[in-house]
Amino acid sequence: MRIAHLLAIATLAFPTAAAADPGFLERFDGSFRGTGSVQREQDTSPRRVTCRVEGSQVSENRLRIAGTCRAAVIVRREIGAEIRFDPASGRFAGSYTGSTKGISRLTNGRLQGDTLTFTLTYPVTVHGDRTATMTIRNTGGGTFSLVVTDDVDGTPRRTSDITLRRS
Repeated sequence: MRIAHLLAIATLAFPTAAAADPGFLERFDGSFRGTGSVQREQDTSPRRVTCRVEGSQVSENRLRIAGTCRAAVIVRREIGAEIRFDPASGRFAGSYTGSTKGISRLTNGRLQGDTLTFTLTYPVTVHGDRTATMTIRNTGGGTFSLVVTDDVDGTPRRTSDITLRRS
């Protein structure tokens, strides 16, 4: 075998540590406002919400998003995510606050282009199981979306769908 082939095989077998795309995480710095819908387990249709959040890149590989969402005038819920990137595995993980059921775990996070996708695990059963998918998309134009997709009665449904714009 040629040396070039051996080097290529070694590179694939022993990937080097990666860093989170700093440009991607920086997109969340600042204040954001937006609207969307949230499907509570006991409701037959989604509720319209308005939200305000603050985003900050805590370190090179950590992101914090924290704020509140309101439905009608009297219902207020904390919303947020703590996300960290593990350079050794190339994966993202963290926690999500937003459900009345408590803080959910975010695991198996993968960044593909402008979209970060996680397995979301609720602390208790929601819609018949404990898992869903969370997708955070930020194309860099001052807007990002946060979507939770869960199986509801055997059909994938967006149970949270919020779009936020830099304010």
